[in-house]
Amino acid sequence: MKRLPRNLPRPTRNIVDWFHIAMKIQPLQQVADHIVRWRDEWTNETVVLDEEIRALKWKLWHGQVDRAIEHLGEIIADMSMLREQGDLGAARIWQLAQPLLTYIRQNKSAIVDYGARYRSGRRIATALAESAVNSLTARRMVKKQQMRWSKRGAHLMLQVRAAVMNGNLREQLSYEPPVFKSRLN
Repeated sequence: MKRLPRNLPRPTRNIVDWFHIAMKIQPLQQVADHIVRWRDEWTNETVVLDEEIRALKWKLWHGQVDRAIEHLGEIIADMSMLREQGDLGAARIWQLAQPLLTYIRQNKSAIVDYGARYRSGRRIATALAESAVNSLTARRMVKKQQMRWSKRGAHLMLQVRAAVMNGNLREQLSYEPPVFKSRLN
């Protein structure tokens, strides 16, 4: 997928869908909310934890990726210390934060200022494209259907379904590939 924008006619940039980032942060936020709400011993780390994760989300929303990576590293370090002391909530935060940090680092160049994009009316999510793909494949891939497509079969079916939706199926079916002369003659 990351090579696709290079092959498109207009200059494009690969960006990470905000929805995917938010869904990776949500479990952290839920655990932190739970810890802050139900903790008997209110330590400085647990009170601030909820605010720290909200600050992390804000930094990512505003495209401050380096600051977010640094911030998440600090959260992981703090949770590591609490985890070593036997704090199960901190252990869960640490466990969820590790893959998030890896994800952010790997997609650093594709994380943009979503706030600015949103305010300017540009897309921050791929829901429109995903719904189009879902509608193209839904008939065959629904759970009620027993048969599944092979990767090649699904690709070919998507080409047909896209041609039907574009209204050029007849044109594509009438295409005849060029015939090459054999070198043996």
